[in-house]
Amino acid sequence: MRRTLVAGVILAIAVAACGGSMTTAAYVESLNALVASGRSDLEAAVVAHGQIAEPTLAESFAFVEREVAIRQEFLAGFEALDPPNSIAEVHRVLADAMARLLAAAEGLVAGAGTVASLEEAEQTPEFAEYRAANADGSSVCLEVQAKLDDLVAGGEAFADAPWIPNELSLAVRAALGCGEVATG
Repeated sequence: MRRTLVAGVILAIAVAACGGSMTTAAYVESLNALVASGRSDLEAAVVAHGQIAEPTLAESFAFVEREVAIRQEFLAGFEALDPPNSIAEVHRVLADAMARLLAAAEGLVAGAGTVASLEEAEQTPEFAEYRAANADGSSVCLEVQAKLDDLVAGGEAFADAPWIPNELSLAVRAALGCGEVATG
């Protein structure tokens, strides 16, 4: 369970809304700020949990409760974003993925009182959904990257700011934990 929990946490952060009042630059800047804060909080939680040699059931569920709190806070900030229409579809895809991740983590926490051990928790339908939601994050990464590539290929959405697609791609990759994120 511990490995799956850590993998789930690393797959971290992003969710819904759409509209178009923000500029692309403002959207990317806001998303980067949310990702930086959320990732920092998640990494701290992972480090703290990782320092426990043999986590108890209570410690493992406390870790997931912290994950839920971080995801909820991130979601509130993400929902406040009003992406430009050119990014609205990407934003919706992220929203769906992150809503599922949050719901799966909440379901796991809700079932905490019904199990007596980590091994028993790993056999629950809630844990299976938690694991599946985290595993599906990889396909979301690919789907979002394909949409970003289409936006770049079209060119017109970013004609006034050619650096935006790369910055948005990096922010999305960081938000979803899609492999290593290069800087610079």
